[in-house]
Amino acid sequence: MGNYVCANCEEEIKMDPVTDRIICPNCSSRIILKKRPEESNTVKAR
Repeated sequence: MGNYVCANCEEEIKMDPVTDRIICPNCSSRIILKKRPEESNTVKAR
């Protein structure tokens, strides 16, 4: 189960994209975005 966000209504959705239908249960939008962590990893350049 992954955390996703609807691009239309910005509702957070928990779903498995392999077995579940990719559709927002609130607004029926089919544009679903993967939720990214708020903290970014910093990598030192050589």
